Amino acid sequence: MTEGDGIIAYGSPAFRARSGSAAFIGTDDGRTLLAVDPGVDAIDTGTGAVTTGPRARAVATHGDLVAVASEERPDAVTLLMLPELTAREEIDAGGRVYQLAMGGGTIAALTAEPYVLVLIVDGTVQRIDLPDKATCLAVSPDGTLVAVGTDQGRTGNVLVVDATTGTVRHTLTGPRAPVSAVAVSAAHDVVVAAAGPRVLGWTPSTKKPRARSLWAARRVGASLAGITRAGRLIAYARGATVSIDPAAAAVDWEIYSSGPALVHDDRVISTRFGECRELDPSTGAVRHTWTHRGHLIRLSAVGETIVGSGLESRPVLFRPGATGAAELGDGHSRFVIAVSFDGDRFATAGEDRVCVWERGRPAPLFTAMLDDRPNIYRRQGVSLDGGTLFVGDDERLLRFTVGDPEPEARSEELDGRVVAVAPLTDRGEVLAACSKGYRNGVLYRLDALTLEVRARARAPHVLGSIVYTPRAATFDLRWATGFRTHEIKRFTDVAEFDYPAHRPQVYLTPDHALAVAVDDHGATSALTVLDIAARAPLHDPITIPAVIGEPCMSSGGLLTTGHADAIRLWDVRSGTLARQLPFRTPLDRGSVLRWTPGETAVLITHSSGGLQEVPAAPGSRRFR
Repeated sequence: MTEGDGIIAYGSPAFRARSGSAAFIGTDDGRTLLAVDPGVDAIDTGTGAVTTGPRARAVATHGDLVAVASEERPDAVTLLMLPELTAREEIDAGGRVYQLAMGGGTIAALTAEPYVLVLIVDGTVQRIDLPDKATCLAVSPDGTLVAVGTDQGRTGNVLVVDATTGTVRHTLTGPRAPVSAVAVSAAHDVVVAAAGPRVLGWTPSTKKPRARSLWAARRVGASLAGITRAGRLIAYARGATVSIDPAAAAVDWEIYSSGPALVHDDRVISTRFGECRELDPSTGAVRHTWTHRGHLIRLSAVGETIVGSGLESRPVLFRPGATGAAELGDGHSRFVIAVSFDGDRFATAGEDRVCVWERGRPAPLFTAMLDDRPNIYRRQGVSLDGGTLFVGDDERLLRFTVGDPEPEARSEELDGRVVAVAPLTDRGEVLAACSKGYRNGVLYRLDALTLEVRARARAPHVLGSIVYTPRAATFDLRWATGFRTHEIKRFTDVAEFDYPAHRPQVYLTPDHALAVAVDDHGATSALTVLDIAARAPLHDPITIPAVIGEPCMSSGGLLTTGHADAIRLWDVRSGTLARQLPFRTPLDRGSVLRWTPGETAVLITHSSGGLQEVPAAPGSRRFR
């Protein structure tokens, strides 16, 4: 989307978290999903529209209300109204809030230093001192009871509190580990807790409630999915989802699972690798199956739609009647690792997928999933050549035809991770560089159609990119501190340069006359310009504001660096600033800068997966 500043944003913001550990929380209005990481964003699951809220330490939702303990006011509970996150009121909690829960008309909060349970009921605030560190809490569906789990070191307790009077009705003992989750049944006839591998239950109506062992997971870490309307407790652990009759302390049914489970209204949801399944609450039989990609670690619900998310995927929507899972938004949702331009189209390879874009269009023309999950500290080879896309998928090279999400060719398993790719269009071949670690790699020349290997050779420093000019007899293999020029036919070295230091990133001018090392000094950075032929500094180092993200070199020899306030273009030969470009979204450590063809704009990638194209008009304001 292009706005008045001329900046073009690519991809939907509907799924973008600030890191890979986002929590997606469903709400009761049937349309809004909250993304928390650490800010609170309200996402309309129908339109994809995003409303940005405050940065939060804790979040809970009930009805059309969202309770937030914000970074700005951690000692208060702020109430926001859905769907626009409109502020309604702010309530002083008297301490730093680190957990929230809601039920009925009750808001419960845990504060630290000292540990206090804060109850907010109909505008009245009560504070109950806690004897131990609180780890979790839950509010009964009608809001009249609050359960608080505690950590006493090797054991834990559960406190049952009357929300109206603030009286501690029971201190439930029995857990042999700190309590990690608690729940109260709608009828108040059972309180349950997870502690280590065990699930325990108590009957609070008895004079002295005693713990009953309801289930012991085979592995450490039992969790609670919830209590069904029929009063059955659904618990899960790695390898199993179970239904438990708390009154009989007996397991009704058990089914294999690999991830979380969820109780939503009268539905039970369980996950198993690439499947999300709705189960019959009475028997555990599979009623419906959705297939998806990735391993889910969280489940929530928005109306009838089940929402799943994980560290390696954006939220996916499991809708009634469907068999597949629609993804929320388009484009990347994680780090973009590599970019390749071909005229007005460009390809991006990221931690989550590979996309092909047309400049000026916010949605991708084409998206394909990869089997491997690269991380930001690795390189990944990608190259767009007309309607053909080459991309590295761990130790294999794939070839796609743009428009077909299934690869048309796969190479054999290569010796190392594919970190750089360049098509030799005029030769009907493609080059691939594989990394086996620093100073250790392999070069390959493959048939562009079949990806059959035609030649290979050992190569050092394979951590960067391949630069090839059509009809040339050589290509450059570049890495963080230098380059090596190879003859194509036999991979013979014909020239090389290696910067003496290993820490700085080195950027070469297009004529290979100058090398510019970027050193980080904390609050500032330094540019050291080396005359390659003379092997000597061209002038004194240039001190500049701290560089954020990965710079790039323009075809005209201007080093392009990102900073907190602007993008700066440096004439490294004279050691002066040529100009600077404003941007809309702050850069982060995962940001990568790349010039578009013709140097009309700079493409910026962000850790969230967002892409922005910043125009580089000659009239851009100059640095002062």
